[in-house]
Amino acid sequence: MPDLDPTTLTIANLAPRIAAREVSPVDVTACYLERIKRLNPTLNAYSTVMEEDAMADARQAEEEIASGNYRGPLHGMPVSIKDNLAVKGHPTTAGTKILADWKPDFDATVVTRLREAGAIVLGKNNMHEWAGGGTTMNPYFGITYNPWDTSRVPGGSSGGSAAAVAADLCLVSIGTDNAGSVRNPAAWCGTVGLKATYGRVSRWGGVAGTGGFSSDHFGPFTKTVEDCALVLAAIAGEDPNDPLSSAEPVPDYTESLGSAVAGMKVGVVDSYFGELMVDEVAKSFQDAIAAMESLGMQVQDITIPHMDAVPAVQAATSRCENLVAHEPYLRKQPRDYSFELMARNIASLTIPASSYVTSQRVRRVICREFEEALEDVQVIVAPTVGMAAPTIEECKQGFADVAGRRVPFRHPSGSFGTRATIPFNVTGLPALSVCCGFTASGLPLGLQVVGACFDEARVFQVAHAYEQAAGWVGRNPGLG
Repeated sequence: MPDLDPTTLTIANLAPRIAAREVSPVDVTACYLERIKRLNPTLNAYSTVMEEDAMADARQAEEEIASGNYRGPLHGMPVSIKDNLAVKGHPTTAGTKILADWKPDFDATVVTRLREAGAIVLGKNNMHEWAGGGTTMNPYFGITYNPWDTSRVPGGSSGGSAAAVAADLCLVSIGTDNAGSVRNPAAWCGTVGLKATYGRVSRWGGVAGTGGFSSDHFGPFTKTVEDCALVLAAIAGEDPNDPLSSAEPVPDYTESLGSAVAGMKVGVVDSYFGELMVDEVAKSFQDAIAAMESLGMQVQDITIPHMDAVPAVQAATSRCENLVAHEPYLRKQPRDYSFELMARNIASLTIPASSYVTSQRVRRVICREFEEALEDVQVIVAPTVGMAAPTIEECKQGFADVAGRRVPFRHPSGSFGTRATIPFNVTGLPALSVCCGFTASGLPLGLQVVGACFDEARVFQVAHAYEQAAGWVGRNPGLG
């Protein structure tokens, strides 16, 4: 086996070596499986490891490349899948006791497209129960631990996916994002996490009840913005199985990387996001703004008049939509839910149809306000989460004390961990979280870069320029 150090590997630097047959997909896969065996017992990022299937697929990839059938930059790349996305013949639990024994006889479209690109599926990632929270403290499959500090949560609901990428237990993971469930753990684990435009990535094959019909998105976790662009190109596009997927053409997202960003306008909605940030996050955010200005970008305040209605709109729409799949289970086996999630679902039953309809109308107003703002600026930037990853004990007590400020995790206007991310689930705009610094104790923080609908290329361009200028890329938790 060649000398492979997963902590230094990216898709972009590994793909040419695989294509040139300097490195074998078999060796790469074996290297990652060995690392999973060594570190997963501590982190609990994987709920299922598919070692036998992964090695068989790696051998097939090696044979294809040797015969001249190289499929592209994902060929031979080790990936993992959140456990609410169907993988044929393997448990797809959605983090719930109710589906613990379900093994689908099909792959979700995102899994099919990864396989068609030649990727090697290593296994399934642990997640928050039914994707219904932001900690990945799962009562049935155990807590997933943050690789940067195992006394802390990785975020959620795609916490296992974020932890797996951050700990170099795969190069890519696919998660789902109904209220921030890709971007929140990406920020707390120091990875890149993307929620593309609504409809850009097919949702077919996801477990019903783990996201609202009109606000849920599937998206990748990667180590770099460039890798994220490569993955999106492979999984995006219209899917006949998903009538809500878009026929918008899929460009080469890497073409914009490295292009100058000087002269672009960057919007900041300080009236909403400003109050969410604790001191260290606020400083990191201002430093990120300064870095963008040093690249020649122009930063300006923008106003979204109905921004304060976002949390209510998100709750009244996504909870009603999500509940459709839960109602039969709630009637037949309510005790197979954690008490918290059961209570939330029962409460959702009380939301009247008039509130749902009104929320959808208000949602259209908010979408239009963002569309108008993005006619004046090219991207919007915001913090991903207002604080660094809390400890497990803080999550149990429901608040954290940060620099003399008590931060409650539950608030009348929504969960603290998702208040910065839900505006872009409500609007469906593409939003990417990239690392924007570290706290004094060494915990990563995240910055969101948001663009107009189907303008992911611009989001990648700006995020990549910032990533390269800021210099945070390449740092890892030091797990060996």
